[in-house]
Amino acid sequence: MRQFTLTNPAGDRLTILEHGASMQSWLVRLGNSQREIILGYTNTRQYLQDNCYLGAAVGPYANRIGGGVLPLGEQRYQLQQNEGRHHLHGGSIGLHRLTWHCLQHHPSLLVLGCTVQDGQGGYPGPLQFTVTYQLNADGSLDITLEAQSAQLTLAGPTLHPYFNLSGIAEPVNRHQLWLNAEQYTPTDNDKIPTGALLSVDETALDFRHCKTIGTVLLDHNLVVNTNMQHPAAILTSPDQQLRLLVSSDYPGLQVYSGDYLAVPFTPRQGICLEPQFYPDAPNHSQFPLRLTGPEQPFLAHICYQLERNT
Repeated sequence: MRQFTLTNPAGDRLTILEHGASMQSWLVRLGNSQREIILGYTNTRQYLQDNCYLGAAVGPYANRIGGGVLPLGEQRYQLQQNEGRHHLHGGSIGLHRLTWHCLQHHPSLLVLGCTVQDGQGGYPGPLQFTVTYQLNADGSLDITLEAQSAQLTLAGPTLHPYFNLSGIAEPVNRHQLWLNAEQYTPTDNDKIPTGALLSVDETALDFRHCKTIGTVLLDHNLVVNTNMQHPAAILTSPDQQLRLLVSSDYPGLQVYSGDYLAVPFTPRQGICLEPQFYPDAPNHSQFPLRLTGPEQPFLAHICYQLERNT
């Protein structure tokens, strides 16, 4: 399995795999040492059986689509039902299972591409995806997600790294989190949105003031007040030495506290901060969504900005 390494003048090193365009390792310089800030398998073969989307690109459409039903104009498509009767993260052979080919590779830049064939997972296509990773001197990681299709279809990919800024194999409970969100999308028992937008007031999802994560169970889509200039989330390490600012031009952010992580990891050892469209947006006309087609290619940006207190 091919690995690609990106470096920057700050002494950071990012390792990305051709399998799933997965972020395997992100070592950041902290004083005279380095700290690993994402979870990754040391043996790349383990990614072939991974069911946690560890560090991967997910899609064509991230998160859930109720019943796997995709309405596009006058057409209705049946997507693969790979989570009960629902569709999740592009199906069993989504972007996370594909081999991505290298289009460009420089010391701090990597461009990967892959093709989702017409009908794969139920999606109209074919869909041509590219992801660009740019590791900058200021410690930020800029990611550009693009897709093109010869026919009208749905795209909305994201990245699925599990962050642990402590560099220690312990739960993320002692991390601090701030979220730029006043509302969330409530769901039914299958985690499919009801279509409502509710306030985070007096709920466990109210992180508008930075606070310790603790034992709260997080697996929710937040309605973020954000753009590329204003972060959707800020995650701070327990020792206050690292802060991670997450920005994107997506309208939602899935926050997942990693409670279903399995061996060789432990539950809650990493937290996911996934910029995205809202789950099941194609089936809720009030939810923001952009379709992809010949005249409307897909484009989204994500930025992970690191700040160090050293």
